[in-house]
Order: sequence, then C-alpha cells, then structure tokens
Amino acid sequence: MNNVKNAPRIRLIYIALVGCLGLIFALLGIVQVPSYERLDIFLLLMALAVLAQFAATGADVTFEVSSAVSLAVVPFYGPAGGAVVATAANLSIWLIKRLEGTEWKGTWEQLIFNTGMSSVSVYIAGLIFVMTQQLMGSESAGGQIFPWFFAAVLGDQLNVWLLIGILYLQQGISPAAFWRENRWAMPINVIIMGAGGAVLATAVREFDALGIAIFFLPVLLSAYAFRLYVARTRAHLEQLEELITERTQELLTANESLAELNKQKDAFLAVLTHDMRSPLTNIHGYASLLRDHPDFSAEERTYMARIILRNEHALLEIVNNILDIEHLESGAPVLLDRQNFDLVELVNELVDSSQAPAREKQISLIHDSNGDPIFVHADRQKVTRIMQNLISNAIKYTSEEGCINVRAARNGRYVKVDVEDSGYGIPPEELPHIFDRYSRVAKHKNMVVGTGLGLAIVKSLIEAHEGQIDVVSEEGVGSTFTVKLPV
Repeated sequence: MNNVKNAPRIRLIYIALVGCLGLIFALLGIVQVPSYERLDIFLLLMALAVLAQFAATGADVTFEVSSAVSLAVVPFYGPAGGAVVATAANLSIWLIKRLEGTEWKGTWEQLIFNTGMSSVSVYIAGLIFVMTQQLMGSESAGGQIFPWFFAAVLGDQLNVWLLIGILYLQQGISPAAFWRENRWAMPINVIIMGAGGAVLATAVREFDALGIAIFFLPVLLSAYAFRLYVARTRAHLEQLEELITERTQELLTANESLAELNKQKDAFLAVLTHDMRSPLTNIHGYASLLRDHPDFSAEERTYMARIILRNEHALLEIVNNILDIEHLESGAPVLLDRQNFDLVELVNELVDSSQAPAREKQISLIHDSNGDPIFVHADRQKVTRIMQNLISNAIKYTSEEGCINVRAARNGRYVKVDVEDSGYGIPPEELPHIFDRYSRVAKHKNMVVGTGLGLAIVKSLIEAHEGQIDVVSEEGVGSTFTVKLPV
C-alpha cells in the first residue's frame, strides 16, 4: 500500500534527477561555448540538429536523426558540446508539437524529462567516445571505427533504459517486456547515431562547413520526404478506420435485419403450421367419415365433399402464395405475358366460381356491371391471381350474411376494379402495413386462416403491371380495395 502511495513522489524525484543531470551537462557545454575555436561550425551543427527534427518529426512519429549530429559534435567540442546540441534538438521537438497544436506529452514534467534524457545519453556516450579513442589512438583504424560504435550502443541503451524507468513508474510497464518489444529498433538507432555521426564528423573535418551541407542536405530531404509519407499513410489509415467503422455499422444493421427476418420467418412458420393443420384435419376427418360410413345419404356425402374441396382450396391457396412469394423474394423480375382480354368477362368468371364459398357463409357476392366489355392489355393469368386473392380475402374477412360488391369500370387511361365488403374492417394503425409480407391484422389471426402473403403478392403483381392498389377501411364497417391497371 505504501509503495502505491509513494509511486507519484518517486516518479517526480526520478524526473527531477534526470532533468537536473541533463541540465548540468548542457550548462557545462554552454559555459565552454565562448572558448570554441570554430563557433560558426558549432552553431551550424546545432542548427542542423534542430532542422533535422523539424524535417523528421511528425504528429505521431519522431525520427531521432539529431542523435547523429549530437554525437558528431563530440570530436570537436567534447561531450558537453554534444549535450548542448541534444538539448536544443529536443527542445525543438517540444516546440514543434506545441506549434502544431498536438497534445504530445505537453506537460512541463515530460519536457524536463525528455530534454534531460537526451542530454544525459549524449554526454555519457560522448565520454565513452573520448575515452575509447584515447585508448585506441585517434589515428589508428580501430580508433576511427570502434569509438563511434561503442558510443552509439551506450547512448542508445542509456536512452532506452531511462525511458523504461519513467514508463515503469508511470504505467507499471515491465522493463524486460518493453526492451524485448523495442529491441528491433536498436540496431537502426545505433547505425543512425554511430555511422551517421562518424560520416558527418569526417565531412566536417575534410570539407569544413561545406561538408555539413554535402552530407546533411540529402538526409534532411529524405527525412522530410519520409515524414510526408508517414503523414499520408496516417491519413489513409484514418480513412480506412472510418470505412471500417461504416462497414461495421452496416454489418450490425444487416445483422439486426437478419435477426428481424429470422423472427418473421419463425412467426411465419408457426402461422403456416397452424393454418395448414386446420384444413388438413378437416380433410382427414371428413374423408375418414366417407370411408368408414358408406351409409351416409347423398345429401350428406355432397356436404362432406364440399367441405373437403373447400379445405383443399385453402391448402392450394397457401401453397400458391408460398411459391409466389419465393419467386418475388428471389429478386427475379416478374415476367408478363401480355394479351388483350375483357376484364369484365374475367371478373364475371371469378365471381361465379366464388359463389359456393360465399353461399356457405350466406354472403351476397355481386358483380355490379352494365355488361359492356372493358379490354385491357395485361397478363391474364396474373390478373386472375390478383382478383382471386382480393375476392377470396373479402369472403374470408366478411361475417355471415354480409355483402361483397365487385365493380369494374373504365377511368381515363386506367381500368378500375373495386372489391367492397361489409366485413370486419382494418384498424387505422394497421392500414399502412397491410401490404407488408407476413403482415396480418392482429384481431383477425384467430378468426381466419391465412399466411399474410396474399396482399403482398397482389401488390407486387399490380406494380409489375405499372398499376396501383389502394384500400379504404373502417373497423366494424368493411373495406374497399381499389385496383387500377393501365388499359
């Protein structure tokens, strides 16, 4: 418990120590600046380190190109001079982020720690460079190569482990795990810092200020180009994330739609099972009576046969509706076999063929027409299906001793057919959904056998003819379905 309470204090002490050490090393270099023989080269190198950070630093990615410049300062101006350049470069990173409005570790604590960390790493790496070169001799081949390598390795590892320390104190990140995850970048950092520093120092020694430009201009341009590439890649990734979010939302919506369709399917299968069981039970029952009791009178046998036929017709209607809706849901276009025919004659035939079920309920089924033919150019079979469904529905949803009136008339460039009944009527809140697939009026489900497909099929077939269907209904009074087909 005490460790948890003391963690913020330990973190602040750690930041203060690293920051103070870095400041001390930088101040040592600043004190020595007036004594530098070639102050212009020093200032130019420091400017290049800052420019390197401006060129290479993005909103999310920072390339430590300046570490090579800081180490290249050491042979000419000592470890303290390298610390000054590292401090200036690191301060430039913070300034860039602030100017870009990016909340990149924007607190003073983080500024102090990062500046101190860079200064300490370069200063100690510079000490190792100087000591190794003195031991091996600056003119020897080994003295020209190994000091840069040792200094780069030490500088990189110091930087990494100082960073690991703050991450452990702030977030509890395992030092070993962090080191393993980031070890892939260490050889790159060593090459940039060691090889880059060595080449830059050689260029300065051989070509003076011109060597800096010769060496570092391509580096700056490459770093800036890479920064642009990273920025473009980041923007592309953001677009991909937005696209993934949109597609994910579409998938969620599709899943919700599929779930709703599954519910509709389950409800439909339940209704279908119920609706098919009733006529099948009636057919089986009356067929068994006819088989087992041959002594029934002719009148009784006729009555039973009529019931069997009526239930067989109900089953056939259910099967036809299922086949029709399957075709419509497949997305295949409705193919029309258009021909000229007399709509009045067709309606007469359908009314006559529907008289038997109407009479069983003592319903008056009337075709109100003056007998004049009305010719239409349409698919006779599909128009027959439309009118059969509407007349059949009217009979099913009209109580005994009711009335159904079918009227056909010419209306401009359309022919209009009204199927008016004195049936149960449709509640106003359910009228907008009456043509939806599997939709049935709640109050009618226990009164009449049906699948909720008939009117959906009717609407699809009418629209295939470029016609329209409307309904006017009042609960307890009746409904009028009006079909308009182009002549």
